[in-house]
Amino acid sequence: MPSKYARIAVERSIAEEFSLKIRKIGRRPSEVISAVFSAVIDAVDHGYDPLDMIHICRIARNIGIGRAGYEVGVNAGMLLRAYYKPKEFLDIMARIGPQVMGVYRVSPDTFRANDPQVRDTVKGLFAGIGCKSEEWQEFIKVNCD
Repeated sequence: MPSKYARIAVERSIAEEFSLKIRKIGRRPSEVISAVFSAVIDAVDHGYDPLDMIHICRIARNIGIGRAGYEVGVNAGMLLRAYYKPKEFLDIMARIGPQVMGVYRVSPDTFRANDPQVRDTVKGLFAGIGCKSEEWQEFIKVNCD
């Protein structure tokens, strides 16, 4: 049986920054680590790659809950440039799009979304991150050169 408190192998600088920032918001680091581990276990149980959760959270944070549309996508995409290069974001959308937004990659540069509002948001995301996209019926053709 594992001990109640286990050491987590991370770089010292990351651990110190984590501890400082978590304490600054009034939480205990152990409380946050326990919550994060619970969320990761839950995600794996539901078929999500834990590393994709980072991308999902970033996209959701930048779009905003209950918001959608081209302009919302453009603004979120511009913020996401801090984390991703355009081609990298294309691959991330291929992985998380089906689970999170109902957007499916049908070819290396084409996505399908049935919902017009989701389609507009995704087009905006790609535009904001620096890709060109064009819509044809329920398909979005993306060019991230």
